[in-house]
Amino acid sequence: MKRMYSIALCASLITLGACSDDDDDVVVLSQDDPMEMSYVRVIHASSDAPMVNVTANGAALLNDVDYAMASNLIQVDSATYDVAVDAILADGTTAMVLDAQLVTEADMEYTAVALGGVADESLMLKLIANPMEEIASGYARVQVLHATPSVGLVDIYVTAPGDNISTMDATLSADYMDNSDQLSVMAGDYQIRITASGSKEVVYDSGTVALGDMADYLISAIPNTWSGMSPVALHVSLPDAQVLLNDVNSGADLRVIHAVADAPEVDVLLDGAMTPAVDMLAFKSVTGFLNIPEGPHTVTVAADADNSVVVIDAAPVEPMLGMSYSAFAVGSLTDDMIEPLVLMEDTRRVATEAKLNVLHSAYSAPEVDIYLTASADISEATPALTNIPFKTASGSLSIAPGNYTISVAVAGTKDVAIGPLDVTLEAGGIYGVAAVDNMGGGAPFGVVLMDDFVSME
Repeated sequence: MKRMYSIALCASLITLGACSDDDDDVVVLSQDDPMEMSYVRVIHASSDAPMVNVTANGAALLNDVDYAMASNLIQVDSATYDVAVDAILADGTTAMVLDAQLVTEADMEYTAVALGGVADESLMLKLIANPMEEIASGYARVQVLHATPSVGLVDIYVTAPGDNISTMDATLSADYMDNSDQLSVMAGDYQIRITASGSKEVVYDSGTVALGDMADYLISAIPNTWSGMSPVALHVSLPDAQVLLNDVNSGADLRVIHAVADAPEVDVLLDGAMTPAVDMLAFKSVTGFLNIPEGPHTVTVAADADNSVVVIDAAPVEPMLGMSYSAFAVGSLTDDMIEPLVLMEDTRRVATEAKLNVLHSAYSAPEVDIYLTASADISEATPALTNIPFKTASGSLSIAPGNYTISVAVAGTKDVAIGPLDVTLEAGGIYGVAAVDNMGGGAPFGVVLMDDFVSME
């Protein structure tokens, strides 16, 4: 056999970021070179499931695997394994959500894909088994899995870049949970397009992708939880790496929040345009997400009454394909200190938890501690976040669903500056809170509520 695979579990991720290299996250099932060996890979393709741990015969195989992440191919003894997938809940506990028995045979590769949904109780393991075989020089091997439950029968076209598919037959067709055979194709540049069965209207377009010489690809069409209108994204697993391919037309999602208490209504202009992308945005107002092309842009914020009065002048932003962002105008007009603050947003909904993001955007407020408690009494409570300065966000916090009180106190004290704010955080919900000055500037401070909080205002 020409191919030997790394025992390390942590793949280098493009777009999604890398997993931890902490050695405590990895337990190698077989360090010796056995006479008979198999290879196992696990893919997390359930879009509303939390991070998971995976065990085999009680030994940790993978830890903290998030959606759209996969292991490398892992070398194991050819044997029978009881595989369990444990969901990591927001309170730090785990609950087994899937289990299966895997009988591995020598010189075989097995991929276990967690797909379906948690909320509708359709979560399951899909097993794909392939013999270990060499790939001819000059060729790549490709296998395709349909892993998007909301999408039915589709046609998949794998063509030279730019080919017109209107007169072509599909390369293959697949329904949910179908996987193709392993296909041998010449190495080179290709374009992958997906349509509904019998249609030529493209619902996913990869753009130009390179298939490497003697490379081995498992391509899973998974639910799109990123930007754009396509129902799917492509997760590409190789023996020792993985890549996420968003639809080439996905762009990026951007919303704007007016958080300057002493500024009037403003217009937001993109790339020097004369017509506002956002018109008459008032203090504490939040736009919906606007889809814009990936790549470099400029954002200009001007007074609505007179666009020649510019408070943010052509601030550069460079959103990445598939990502979502919030652009806050923060600071003080009086002090001539208005500036943009652009934060990446996590918009994937998880059935077992709420997601909460808190931002300190109150220009006049000192560093703060943020409390998330069962009642308004914080006298004995420990803050969830401490010493948060102006322009700092918590990032997306996983919170157990329930009723809470949010209190913001001056750092190191129990002096509540904002709140108490009683909130209900529901499973699958996304919630944003930005602390702001009072209208006109200074105390008493208030909040801007975003995402699923909007209906509560």
